[in-house]
Parts: sequence; structure tokens; C-alpha cells
Amino acid sequence: MLRLPALTVRPTWSLFADDQFDEVFYAIASVPRLSRAPDGAAVLSMLKYRSGPDGPRGGIIELQTDLALRPEESAEALSAARTHLGAVFAGRAAPEPRLAQPLWLDGTASLSIPDPAAGPGGGSARTQPSLSGNNPAAFQAALSMEGATLQWEVLRSGKPSLQAAYRMRAMARIPDGRVHAYARSADVTALWAKAGALPDVRGALVEASAAGVDLLDWPPDGDPRLRDHFIEWGWAWLSPWLPPNGTPPSSDIDAEFTGSAGLPWPFEIAGSLDGLDMAKDEGCFLAVDLSDPIFKQRRLVTRCNADFSQGRIAAVTANVEYGERRHTAVFTANEGADSFVFPLDPALGRTITVRPVVTFAASSKVMHLPEIRTDDESVLMSVDTDGWLNIDLSTAALDWATVRHVEAGLRYEDKEHGVDLVEDILKLDAAHPNQRYERALYAPQAGPYELRLSYDLGDGRTVDRDWTPTTDRTVLIPPPFDDWMTVRLRVPGAFEGITSYLVDLEADDAVGRKTGTTVQLTPEKDTAEWRVGTGDTGAGTFRYRVTSVFADGRSAVDPWKEAQASQSLHIGPAPSAVLDVTVMADLIDFSVVKLVKTTLSNRASGGEADTKELMFAPGQPTSGSWRLPLSKDDAGAHSGYTVTSTFYMRSGGHRTTPETPGVDPVVVLQLPPA
Repeated sequence: MLRLPALTVRPTWSLFADDQFDEVFYAIASVPRLSRAPDGAAVLSMLKYRSGPDGPRGGIIELQTDLALRPEESAEALSAARTHLGAVFAGRAAPEPRLAQPLWLDGTASLSIPDPAAGPGGGSARTQPSLSGNNPAAFQAALSMEGATLQWEVLRSGKPSLQAAYRMRAMARIPDGRVHAYARSADVTALWAKAGALPDVRGALVEASAAGVDLLDWPPDGDPRLRDHFIEWGWAWLSPWLPPNGTPPSSDIDAEFTGSAGLPWPFEIAGSLDGLDMAKDEGCFLAVDLSDPIFKQRRLVTRCNADFSQGRIAAVTANVEYGERRHTAVFTANEGADSFVFPLDPALGRTITVRPVVTFAASSKVMHLPEIRTDDESVLMSVDTDGWLNIDLSTAALDWATVRHVEAGLRYEDKEHGVDLVEDILKLDAAHPNQRYERALYAPQAGPYELRLSYDLGDGRTVDRDWTPTTDRTVLIPPPFDDWMTVRLRVPGAFEGITSYLVDLEADDAVGRKTGTTVQLTPEKDTAEWRVGTGDTGAGTFRYRVTSVFADGRSAVDPWKEAQASQSLHIGPAPSAVLDVTVMADLIDFSVVKLVKTTLSNRASGGEADTKELMFAPGQPTSGSWRLPLSKDDAGAHSGYTVTSTFYMRSGGHRTTPETPGVDPVVVLQLPPA
């Protein structure tokens, strides 16, 4: 699978590594190209027609684009891959690199055609590109008289005038970082109407800690644009549960995406198509009168786009029908085209029928693809489904602390195309969080397959989800429960004379099963969270018991208490007051400063000082907090603090601010003068 980010970026292509095989690389074009036939001629046809003074004028343009690299670009990409392998193997014998195609999931392609009669934006055409090979896309558009004249002159001059854009999605793995996406059910629901009416919905949700996307970890030399793209991807992943267009989540959502996660990643590929070479492309242009004999004949050029490199497909046959006329073309490679010319029958018009048939290398079975009925002169047979059922399963949304493993059952049946019932089970766990499923069908995937999930939870329970039809080639396995109970535990006061609190938690799922855990809270870790799935019949209540462990070895056990989910539990006596300070490093220019260390201190009445050190560096959060419970004696005179910061410069040396008393709840860091 393709691994982000790109190893090499050039103006017209980017090189990516594979996540498993050292020798496999992906060279993805950054600009669409005008397809070329084996003889080097452009796959473009422009017909400009004319009639009498009062007759119709204009034209038709047909062309094909793709994402193929030019030979010199492929050679450069392979050279860059060899250089990368040389660095990885460090003197050892490195394998010879090869370029492969990524796993494309879906895509659209559009063509912008300047045409004065079509308005300021000109004309446009849209189509579905092939997901295999070089991703060719075939376009046809009618031109006005002005548009035909303009394109005739501009294209023949060799100047680029057509703009093409591909929006593709491929499976990819993220860098060695961690992205956390969350949405708190109760908070999001409470803010739904208010936040949905605001211009900055995300900002309102983040400010209320209702939802957000946190970058927990990122490589120090990571691309900041890719980092921002990941954050945007996280918001897009959460969008089905957020206002204004989503549906409020029925339970808390917490997902952490790491370097082991396989994700559908977008690729925006756009730009001007290359100009024509009239020495080769003169035959692309034809100006005729509507009474010309060319309009009394029908010409069809057929091309094939199938992935023959896997060795699965032996040939693709095009069976062409026009009335009683029949024509057959057999393709065993992507190169080449078949041309067929026949007299036009006024009773039949210009519509022809092409029935593609795929034969396989290791089977006598054949696969009939959907027939193509078209008036176009060019037909591209795209074999996006090569007769195999391909499914990628990802567990990026699961918490392996609560799930031991997941069994994914897959089954598919299509009697109409001769596919008997096939059924398999895949097992996913923390060591194997992603699985690729492949099964030979020797037929197109004409309908949905069915997926069944069985979760083996860490507390011994099993959760089963029944068979569900789906058509997605990529499945992000959901958490085992739609309804969750989240309990947050916190010690708001001081641990005076107490070394730890042991909190027993127990919940009943209302069908006779209990689940529970014991959480330890210490001065070093005074907060914790317990999250348990309650199922559709969850009672939404739990009970807890607190055991206080004293420094002298004694312990005291409180009785069980009932509580409602989801809520925060305050363990131990509440403090008289809390010193709460937030330090902001937003104004620091980290191109000049490489690290900031801020020390906060509070001296209690007993003479001992409590201190807190906060570190700020590039790629890390730009704010940090310190919460210090104060006793009754310290709540008044000793409720302030002192602060000092040391700024370590990239040029060497450091600058330190003097220790300064403060009472404000927010400290904004600023680099002191040299």
C-alpha cells in the first residue's frame, strides 16, 4: 500500500514508497496528459463542420486523457527510487526498484474547454476515469461556431488550451504520527442548533471541547502541508456526526489513527493538457461540410484499459454490433487501437453497441461486462473490476485496549452471473490491524457483498453484528457498540497523607452481564477514563467504590455508590480552591526558537514549593495548563504563582526571563530581547 508522504516531488509527478515492499514504488502524475497512441499521435479528434449560410455551424471534439508519465519521467522516477533504496540498504545489495499502480478506490475527471458562446467559464465535460492502468478518461463535447473556430486555431498552434482535472482516492498509510478525532455525544447534541448557525462550526465545537481533531504526534521534519491535510481529513471523517449536515452521535466517538492505519486518501491532479505536435497530429483535424460523404459512414475506434500485468486477464474482446453488421477486436495489452468503418444507416442513426468480454489466464470462465451504447467515435473499454472481489479492512477506529480481536465474515453470491455463494472469515487484532481480502469471481461485482463482525472484548464478552450488505471496497470497521458509557475520574484535591485511590467500577448491561475494572489514581496520574459499551439495552448506570490507601499502610474502603453515566467522578475531598494557569506559546516564531521551557511555581504556607514545567517545540501543542489544588490555608495569600521561561535559540545560546509573580489565569509567552 502507498505510504505518505512523497519521497520525491517534481513539478509533474511525485514518488511514493510502499509500506511493505522495499522495491515497490508509486509514481503519480501531478498533471493529466493527453493520451498518445502507439505511433505517438494524440488520441484527439476535432471535427469542424459547416453548411449553407443559414445552416448549423460548430464542431465536435473527442479526446482521451490519462495519468501516464512520459518515458523520461519514468526513468527519472526509477532513478530517484534507486537513490532511496541505496540510502535504505546502506552499502548492501539493494533490489531493483519497480513502479506499480496504487489501489485506486474511486475518482472523477473533468475537462474545461474554452468556448466564448458557453459563457465566462466556457464549456465542460465530465466522465469517470478508469481505476486501472494509466487511468484513461474519454471525453466528447459539442462546440459552438465560436468555440470550434477558437479551438481549431489554438490547438493547431500547439498551445495548451484545454484544462483537465482528476479527483482520485487511493488507499494509503499515514506517516509515523498520531491523529486523534473525537466527538462527545452529549456536548455535540447540546450545541447542535447554536453551533450549526455559526460561520465557524468547528471553532465553536473545539472551544466547547465537544469535538475536535488533535495531532498527538508528528515527525519533527514532517511536511506541514501534509499535517494540515491530515487534520482536515480528520474533520471530514467526523462530519457525518457534526452540524450542520450530519446526525448527532448516539455515543462518544474516539478514534486514533496511527502509522498502521490504511486510509482512503485524496489526490488532486489538475493542469493544462500538453500541446499538439502537428507533425504527428495533423490527422486529428477535419473540416467538412454537412453534406460531405463522411457523414454517410460510421467510424469507430476502440481501445482497452485493463490491468494485464497481474497475469489474471488473458484478453479482452470487443464485440461490435451495428444493425446486422458485426465486428470483433481482441486486446491482450493496453497499447494499440482497433478501427472499424461501415456505411451509416439512416434508420439506425449513429448509435453502436459494444459488448466487452474478458477471458482469464487460468480459467475457462469468461466475464461479460456491461454493454456500451454510444454515438461517440471513440470507445474506451475500462476493466475496473478484473473478476476478483477485492476488499480492504481497516480497524483504525478500534481501541485495542478494550477489543482483543475481530472476526470479519464476508460472503458474496450472484446467481445471475454464475457466482455461487462464497464465504470467508478474516481475523484482525492489534498485531494485524488491516487485512486485504481477494477472491476470484470471474464475473463483475454486480451487487453488494455482505459483512458480519464478531468482536471478542477484553472483558470476556462477545459482541456480534449481523450480516450487512455493503459495496465499499474499503471498510473502516466500527467500534463494537453504538452506545457507550464514559466515566471520567479525577482527584480535584491534594493527596494529603494518601498515596493512592483505588476505584472499583462496575456496570450492568441490563441483560444479566456485568463488566468492571479497577482504576488507580496517584499524585503522578490523578485523572483516568473508563469507557464501556452498554449495547442497545444498556441501563446507563453504574456503581463505584473507593479505597483510600494511606502513607502509613492503612486503607479505608467506602461503600458502593450508584451513579449515572456519563459523568465525571471527583475522588477524595474537594479542595478549597484551585490554582489554574494556562500558558500560551502562539506568538513564538519556531523558525527562530527551537524549544521553550516554562517553569511555574507556587509556595504553600508550609514553605514547600509546588512546581510545574511545560515544554513547547515545533509541531507540538502551543498551549499547556497547570491545575494545583490549594488547601484552606493556601486559598488566600498563597493563591498566586511565579513564572520564568527559557528560550533556546536555533542559532545557539538561550534567553531567560526573570522569575515574575503572576495572578492572571493566562500567561502569553513572548521572546525577550537579546
